[in-house]
Parts: sequence; structure tokens; C-alpha cells
Amino acid sequence: MVQKIPPGKVTMSDWNIVIVEFEGHVVEKFLGYCYELSHYRFSSQIVEYDPESNTGKTVSGSSYVFLERPGKLHPLAQAYLHQFSRCPGIHVRLKYEC
Repeated sequence: MVQKIPPGKVTMSDWNIVIVEFEGHVVEKFLGYCYELSHYRFSSQIVEYDPESNTGKTVSGSSYVFLERPGKLHPLAQAYLHQFSRCPGIHVRLKYEC
């Protein structure tokens, strides 16, 4: 079950941008370890990512601050991505090399 989380300010580490392809649509989402939740967080669609300030915004209105550059996912986020990628018709890949 996916828990819907209200928009807010998010501090994230061990993260990457996930490219999700489904039924001809392609969206990008943040996935990583969220300090506010003490768990992984899979964002709504990305509106903006600024690599210079290492910040981002999503369509839901959440603002993200990243503690390091995108790369290897936190084990909880990696496990979620593995499970999510097994859904029929969905193709996922990481935007940045680990």
C-alpha cells in the first residue's frame, strides 16, 4: 500500500531521479531517504530540479533539499523501486548513474 503524503518541505539523502514510463507517458520522480519520515519517499512528478543548489520542486507543491548529489539509493528506496518495477506495463530506470 502506498501512503499518500501531503506536500511539504523535504530533506532527502541517498536519492536519485526515477524515470517512469507507463502507457506512453514518461514522468520523472524523486526517490530516496526522507529525514522527515525516517523512511523512503517517492515524490509526485518533478517540476524542477536545480543541480547547482541541489533542490527541487514537485507538482504536488513539495520542496526538496538534497544532502548530496543523486546516486545510489537508500536500501529502503531500492527495495521499493524493485517492487514497483515489477508492476505490469511499467518501465523504470534511474536518471543518474550510481
